[in-house]
Amino acid sequence: MTDHADSVATDGRTPGLRLQPMVHVQQMDIAVAFYEQLGGELIHGSRDGDWVLMQIGGTELGLLAHPPNPEQNEGAVELNFTCTGQLDALEEQLRRAGVTIAQPTSEQAFGRQLQLTGPGGLLIKVNQLEPERYT
Repeated sequence: MTDHADSVATDGRTPGLRLQPMVHVQQMDIAVAFYEQLGGELIHGSRDGDWVLMQIGGTELGLLAHPPNPEQNEGAVELNFTCTGQLDALEEQLRRAGVTIAQPTSEQAFGRQLQLTGPGGLLIKVNQLEPERYT
């Protein structure tokens, strides 16, 4: 697994963020095989599961085997970030800057998550990196 703490540059204003897009797929095994043909490596999850994390070059790509939730403005591709810092601090900073918080930092099955509303209504999810949950 990639050592996120070493690979994320911080500018002193935001906790270390790293882009980690999520793609909704119909058949996980077929999607994993496709991304493997592009040089991807399955690093978490399984071909017959609901979720996998793949690494393609220096980028991570999540695959999720269920349809997007239109009530949350999710599309076939979600814009997600992992965060090496504290989400509470990031949320406070974003609130002060006038960013719309779609859902405050909360505990999800896979860890803490903050949801933002980007320009044009795009849902952006920021997940606190907690390697002990999936290592």
